[in-house]
Amino acid sequence: MTNGPEAIGRSKPALIRIIVATSLIAASSTTGFVLVELLSHFFVPWTEGAYSSNNRIMFFEGGGTIFENHEDIFTYVPNSEIRHEAVYFSDDDFVVEYDYHFHTNNYGLVQEAGLAPARPSLLLLGNSFTEGQGAEPWFSELATPRKDVEYQMINGGLIGTGFEQWSKLARFLSEQGIKVEKVLILFISGDYTRRVWNFSPSILDCLAMLAACRGDEGFYRLPPASDLPPWVTKIRALRTQTGTATKYPFQGGARSWLPATFHVYDYWRAKFEKSSDIELAKQRSDAAIGTIIRRYGASNVVFMHLPQKDEPNGPSQQGVDVRRAIRNAGGNLIDGYTPCRLTALDYHVHDGHPNTQGYGKIAHCVSRVVQQMATSGSDR
Repeated sequence: MTNGPEAIGRSKPALIRIIVATSLIAASSTTGFVLVELLSHFFVPWTEGAYSSNNRIMFFEGGGTIFENHEDIFTYVPNSEIRHEAVYFSDDDFVVEYDYHFHTNNYGLVQEAGLAPARPSLLLLGNSFTEGQGAEPWFSELATPRKDVEYQMINGGLIGTGFEQWSKLARFLSEQGIKVEKVLILFISGDYTRRVWNFSPSILDCLAMLAACRGDEGFYRLPPASDLPPWVTKIRALRTQTGTATKYPFQGGARSWLPATFHVYDYWRAKFEKSSDIELAKQRSDAAIGTIIRRYGASNVVFMHLPQKDEPNGPSQQGVDVRRAIRNAGGNLIDGYTPCRLTALDYHVHDGHPNTQGYGKIAHCVSRVVQQMATSGSDR
């Protein structure tokens, strides 16, 4: 028999060795996790701060549903005065980043002047930078062409849109009888991977009436000032729940205990998962760039690259890629980084959009391009 006192005594050293080895492995693993967390925290750039873009709430006030869909694209509700307030929240506080008013014209675009069909037009296309999100729209400051030039100026800037959507918007305006002869496309690097989108019925219901909002829509009807804090609290709670509700149960704990490490994991996971979607979006943008150039003629289309807030030293790789795509399509490209002279002080503190000062600079440098385009001949 080997289970007597002597055998038990002989097994103690083996048991001790197992315990020591297990302890060393546990200690090494813990030390490894701590080191990875510290390295991730101090050496991996965090693009989101206490008030991140994921913590932005966009409130609107105005006529009806604020926006209206046109098949797979959208405009604002025509002939409306709209108020836009953006709130950024942290874990226990919030700030109103900007709060301003603007008017829409008879086609639901952000400008006061109505559009006259059949009048030769110079169309600006772009995203929220062209629309003027974050301040009173700069389009009204845009120097108009000389009096002897008959071009009607159109602000085709709409929030969150990209090249494919701009091509569809230009076609939509043409179908409404608007005679577009020249096109100036103001773009940022991030526009290259944007897909066509519009508003779901639930979001339009929420924009039309606050009582219809569940809290997870992303766009909301502006509540009375006294009700703003409770709504921010409600939306914060919903987004926090959504952010921690992951596919695998352990991820919630990982996010809480190792936030920097999870940030790195989340970044690369999203990067690999979205790589195919990004490539498809780039292909569709390439096609849209070619379509616009062919539709209006290469000499009648100008692409102007504006700097994002996170591009202080020049365009990102995506910006380089979209510039290459425009050149390959035979497009006329203007580098707006130097002439517009935007600095970090020209953007909002928490938000990535320019402030009033920044948009003033954009209006100044774009005005010169518009003057050149308006006085040059057309090959159509």
